[in-house]
Amino acid sequence: MRKFQVLVDGTSDLQKEFRDAYMVDDCKMTFTLCDKNYETDLDWGNIAPEEYYGAMEAGNRVVTGLVSFPEFESKFTKYLEQGLDILYVACSSKLSGSVNTGRLVAEELLQKYPDRKIVCYDSLRSNYAQGLMGIDVAKMALEGKSIEEAVAYLDENRLCYQVHGTVASLKYLKLSGRIKATKAFFGNLFGVKPIILSDAKGYNYAYKKVKGRKASLDDLVAVTKERIFNPSESIVFVEHACALEDAEYVASQLRGFAKEVRISTLGPIIGSVIGPGSVTVNFFGHKVEIFTPEE
Repeated sequence: MRKFQVLVDGTSDLQKEFRDAYMVDDCKMTFTLCDKNYETDLDWGNIAPEEYYGAMEAGNRVVTGLVSFPEFESKFTKYLEQGLDILYVACSSKLSGSVNTGRLVAEELLQKYPDRKIVCYDSLRSNYAQGLMGIDVAKMALEGKSIEEAVAYLDENRLCYQVHGTVASLKYLKLSGRIKATKAFFGNLFGVKPIILSDAKGYNYAYKKVKGRKASLDDLVAVTKERIFNPSESIVFVEHACALEDAEYVASQLRGFAKEVRISTLGPIIGSVIGPGSVTVNFFGHKVEIFTPEE
């Protein structure tokens, strides 16, 4: 019998198949594109990816928003009323303030529900690495484990959940300001593609440069093979921002190596940061120890 409910948010990209199978719910973030306001839909039900990324390529800027106070209040209350504790696996606090908003709402609600627990957990991740965390702790919930056991598991394994990616254009990284890099990184970039990872502190860090698009995709394959834990039992999630052919190439190099390789579309929140043409790989592997150096 479940003791707690797992929630994720709009950066997790967790598909309906997995949300339904493991009883995971999501808290909506928001974004504005072409003067129209949207809530995040993990299934792209309110705007097609082609329209979204096409608008970005046409020069339209996306403005993203946190999970709102009312959204948290509604979702938390729904499950508290069912007698469940709540574990919200949040986007990295280095990328979003949603985890802090969630904690404020939790503090208020726990005055009304003093016998319940609400944990707003800083995943230090986004993308499907965050979604994978949600899946794994939701499995624990279905097994009847406690929220304390789930949090202890995340504390031990949080940095094993990995996302590595590359982009088609550097302009979105510059506009977003949410990618950490050395001061010299954005100099002399003709033909250069960055390799980005979620680092040990929760930043998106452009830690490596390679020459050319194919080399960047090959690097994603190589880093997955180098860092994944127990590949014959693991799923790799390849995500793309309207770059299906490139995602298929990466997936084709990993099929037969990993137990399963899934392809899906990058959600609008992360997509707004790294831009059309981006590709990421997400998996459980050896702990990330790389972090952005102080400059």
